[in-house]
Formats: sequence, structure tokens, C-alpha cells
Amino acid sequence: MQILAIGSKRLLVAFNHSVPDGRKAGEAGFTLIEILVAITIMAIVLGMAVLAIPNHDERYWRDNLDQLVASLNMAQEESAMAGTPIVAQVDSVGWRFYTPTANSNNSSMGNASLANRGMPIAGTSGLMPDVYRPQLWNKPVEIASLQLTLGGEQVVQALQFPIKQDSRQAVLQRNSNGRFSWVKG
Repeated sequence: MQILAIGSKRLLVAFNHSVPDGRKAGEAGFTLIEILVAITIMAIVLGMAVLAIPNHDERYWRDNLDQLVASLNMAQEESAMAGTPIVAQVDSVGWRFYTPTANSNNSSMGNASLANRGMPIAGTSGLMPDVYRPQLWNKPVEIASLQLTLGGEQVVQALQFPIKQDSRQAVLQRNSNGRFSWVKG
């Protein structure tokens, strides 16, 4: 026989039998309000956790630019010290370093075919391991493909090359002292 009873804040339907732990059947479980409060608290905690996650794309963007500038500056210094030019190629895929061969094109800018680029640099720098290893951008970028011959040449004019990735922009600069840097565009 069912008994309909109204508790303090619950509508209880009690049966004459008990649940195995000794409680009445109407007293087992959670109320709808208790479940909604628990779900609300979980949603707030998860929302705060999602907001605390850093933007990795921005960090990878800055890291790629820092790595490119460091590699270009290292190649510039080593080629000046050794007296042999190094060709750096930067494009929308990544950047690579070559030693020019006798039939290679030694222009300071421009596109070079695979046949006239030269030989990839196999050795590593004594100061930075893998500095001349081909690198890829974390995400695709928009940049005019450029080829720079680094070495003991006299830089008379500063150069600027815009780079775009999604909504981010930067400018790769070669200053009149021959050093590379980047600034937010």
C-alpha cells in the first residue's frame, strides 16, 4: 500500500518495505535540486579551468620567430668568421640553410630552384646544435619567398619582410648592421 506524504521540502512516496540499508524507499537518492546544484558547480569549475589554459598558438608563433632570428644571426656570424657564404631560404613552409655551389645563384633575394640552391648544411654549429636543420612553421604563414646570402657582405640598406599567420602579423628585419630581428606588425 502506498502512502503519500509531504516532507519538509520533498514529496515522498513511501512504501511499507525498506531499502537493504534500513532506509525507506522514498528517502534513497538525490533530489533534483541537489543534482542541479552539483552540475552547476562542476560547470563553473570546468569553465574556470578552460579559461586558465594558455594560448599555445601565440607562444608557438613567438617561438618560431625567435628561432628564425637566432638561426639567421648565427649563420650571419659564422659565415662572416669562416669567410664562406651561407644561403638562407625562408618561405611559407619554413626555413632552410645551404652552402652555395659553383653553379648556384648567389643573389641576396629571389626564388631559387632546387637545382641551384646549393648543398644543405650537414654540420651543426658549435654553439647551437641543429641550428641549420630545416625548420617548419608551427602553422602555415604568409610570406613572400625570400633567399638571403649571408656572409661578409656590407649591408647598406635595412630590409623588412612582413609575415602573417592567422590574425597575427610580424615584420622580419635585417638592420643596417647585418643583425636580424622581428617586431610585432
